[in-house]
Amino acid sequence: MSQKIAIIGGGPGGYVAAIRAAQLKNEVTLFEKDQLGGTCTNRGCIPTKALIHSANVYWQARNSQAFGIKIPQVGLNYPAVLERKDAVVKRLVSGVGLLMKKNRIKVIKGEATLSNAQTISVLKTGEKITADKIILATGSVPAGFPTESFDQKGVISSNEALALEQLPSRLVIIGGGVIGIEFAQLMHRMGVKITVIEQMGSILPAEDNETVRVLSDLLEKEGLELITGAGVKRIEADGKGGKLVVFGLNGKDHIRSADLVLVATGRKPCTSNLGLESLGIPLTDKNHIVVNERMETGVPGIYAIGDVTGGIMLAHAAMAEGICAVENACGIGRPMNYRPIPRCVYTAPELASAGLTEAEAKAHYGDKLKIGRFPLMANGKAAILNENEGLIKIVAEPKYGEIVGVTMVGPHATELIAEAVVAMSLEAGFEDLAAAVHAHPTVSESMMEAALDAGKMAIHK
Repeated sequence: MSQKIAIIGGGPGGYVAAIRAAQLKNEVTLFEKDQLGGTCTNRGCIPTKALIHSANVYWQARNSQAFGIKIPQVGLNYPAVLERKDAVVKRLVSGVGLLMKKNRIKVIKGEATLSNAQTISVLKTGEKITADKIILATGSVPAGFPTESFDQKGVISSNEALALEQLPSRLVIIGGGVIGIEFAQLMHRMGVKITVIEQMGSILPAEDNETVRVLSDLLEKEGLELITGAGVKRIEADGKGGKLVVFGLNGKDHIRSADLVLVATGRKPCTSNLGLESLGIPLTDKNHIVVNERMETGVPGIYAIGDVTGGIMLAHAAMAEGICAVENACGIGRPMNYRPIPRCVYTAPELASAGLTEAEAKAHYGDKLKIGRFPLMANGKAAILNENEGLIKIVAEPKYGEIVGVTMVGPHATELIAEAVVAMSLEAGFEDLAAAVHAHPTVSESMMEAALDAGKMAIHK
């Protein structure tokens, strides 16, 4: 039966939910206060990866002698890099708009709020739309840093970092998570002196320790300064137009100077002005919207997806949640499955994972896991690419050998992880993956070898 479905937020979760709702023959209205595509397309995934690709091309050109190629003079035209980044963003935003028209989705520009459980109002114009079901997909913004601890001038978020018209000479990045580490390497490869300060004991603290160590060592070898286990105390002006970052490490205060400081300490949900309190929609202590396994809030008929729920804050997770929410709203009941959702870090080499880390698997299944490892030092294609330093690790539970986690660091890892996602989605065992013939020479052969190693059958190890 056709329903009226309204969605607040036109980012990856919101616009994908809108398309799925339209496919199911519903009358769909999408509210967006800024640009279609949300943070991911406009200020996140897409522009950062465009910059990363430019930085990697520049780096390869500067280091082309490793392949027997001499380039007399290599230069960086940063305004042209920004121009290309903006062109990619513009193209994809336009594409989302075309998808809305193709699927006959009504798009209303403006900030929307809930008047009641079935009515949405546009704050500036007062326009009201009634709906049978509502999906909240309002996303998140950079969390920032306590304002009392620093002189704010010269302290930027990832949003401002993407809009810099010229590169600084020195940049201190507070936070060694995905955003911080991606910006660190891309800026370093464009000639910026980088220091990363991370409070936890390692960068990328949510990922597998073994693969993170491989990446961390390679980044430091490349010339990035990575300081872990350190807490930033304050940020001051240096009196010369730059910044001084004061941090504590091993009981002593230390200082790093910089032209700019990038704060990459996470993101916070966009829940203000939504009218959640008046409807009694439950929130966590960090203001994330509470949802059940079917993405429904505490108010029947109102769903929430993406960053605003505080789950896996990734665009593709939001897309999957959007489809899940719509199908549940339309009576196609199914829970959201987070186990095989991939997590990707677009450094060089790339790091990617899906499912449980080794530590998480041990906590769940005990010490008798079946673990397979394969070093890329033994992979022919990695040697061809001159990217031999890497690792693929497969973790399987002990009873049936089902794959419960895969992590890897190496070339094209963010593409290779899709094989692990498919295997885990089908509840495959490591023996199934080991029996699948992989093309030679490819980096993907290492996935097969890691699966073989889980059964102590690796060929090239």
